Amino acid sequence: MPAGMMPSVLRLLAWGWLLLPVCRALEDCAACVFPFIYRGRSYPTCTRDGSWPRRTLWCATTASYDQDSRWKRCFETEYGGNSDGQPCTFPFVYRRRAFYTCTDEGDKPRRFWCATTGSYDRDRLWSYCPDTLLAGNSTALCTFPFTYQNRTYLGCTADGDASGRRWCSLTRNYDVDHKRTYCLDS
Repeated sequence: MPAGMMPSVLRLLAWGWLLLPVCRALEDCAACVFPFIYRGRSYPTCTRDGSWPRRTLWCATTASYDQDSRWKRCFETEYGGNSDGQPCTFPFVYRRRAFYTCTDEGDKPRRFWCATTGSYDRDRLWSYCPDTLLAGNSTALCTFPFTYQNRTYLGCTADGDASGRRWCSLTRNYDVDHKRTYCLDS
C-alpha cells in the first residue's frame, strides 16, 4: 500500500467505528416483521434462538433474516412516547376511530404505538408498543364482528388457539380468509 494511502484508510476505519452506534440506533428504530425466517424456520414472534448471550430477545426487521441479516432487540414492555412507558389502553380513540391493537398509522419511520388513555384525540398520551405483543400481521386492525366456526364474535377470543392466547380476525369471516392477529392483553 502506498504510504500516502495509509492515513486515508485509518481515517475511514475511524469514521466507520464512530458511526457504528448511529447505524445500530437507526436499525433499532425499524419495526419487527412477523413472521420472519431465521435458519430456514418461520418465527411468528420475538425469539432467543441464536442470540448471544442466549437471553437476548430479538426479531428480524425484514421478512428473512437469512437473506438480509437485519435485526433488533425486542422490547418487552411499553417504552418511549410521552407518558413514561405507561401501559397501552385498548380500545383507544385516534382520529375518531377505535383501535383494538397497536398501530403504525401516522408514525414515520414505521413503529407501532398505542394510546395510554382511552382517547389519544383528547389526551395526546402515548407509548411505543412492546415488540413481544406484535406477533401476527400487526399492520392490520381487528375486524369486528367476525365469524369463526360459524359463530359471530364481537371481541377477541382464545377459542381454537392451542396456546390460549386471545386473537381476532383481520377480515369479517375467518372461516373463509384465515387471516388473524393476536390481541394485546392490556
